[in-house]
Amino acid sequence: MRAVGFDLGETLIGYKGIPLSWKPLYRQALLGVAEVCECKVTEDMISRADFLLSKYNTRLNPRIEEVSADVILGEILLDWGLPKLHYCEVAQEAFFSYFQRESFVHEDAVPILKYLKGKGVKIGVFTDVPYGMSKDFASRDIYSFTQFVDVLLTSVEVGYRKPDARGFIELANKLEVNPFEMVFVGNEPKDIIGANEAGAIAVLIDREGHNQYFGEKVKITSLLDLRSFV
Repeated sequence: MRAVGFDLGETLIGYKGIPLSWKPLYRQALLGVAEVCECKVTEDMISRADFLLSKYNTRLNPRIEEVSADVILGEILLDWGLPKLHYCEVAQEAFFSYFQRESFVHEDAVPILKYLKGKGVKIGVFTDVPYGMSKDFASRDIYSFTQFVDVLLTSVEVGYRKPDARGFIELANKLEVNPFEMVFVGNEPKDIIGANEAGAIAVLIDREGHNQYFGEKVKITSLLDLRSFV
């Protein structure tokens, strides 16, 4: 294999205390947005913002076409009577940093990245970002191992979310390999389905041993298991 692509969340990194669906934490994040925007919000305003976020919550309402944070947070700012152009940047900083505040790198991530880099294997990351989060925030999540990553690609850049194959194909193109020359590692069905449709070798990382099958070519319980076939 000439390249390995990785999903990001729960594959290379995790978030302490953050559920897959952010809905239970909307309120606190929104209060932070209101504070930096110097906006006195009512319970009704929070409720309407919760509704808007839920509309774009892909754990509740899956979608293929991506929507940017400018649009999603912009709708909330407009509903709150705030000028989008003036507050959108600080609103996004407050909202996303709330959820990123306790991110961590899985202990097997850096060792396997070092191993692959030592073998001359190209390394890419393709991630579905939450609520159209910009690449700048995704870059923060890989800061501690960015020196090993050749390409970071987000669903916002692609315009489509997993399992659409276009993101996987674009990752391969940016890594300058054919999809069939790339392994893609992820922890969810959408990672496996998309990689298979793109013609890549789909690998499921199952650290907790759920023993589910999503059509992957290989199942591993640690990223270090990649050493046996890459």
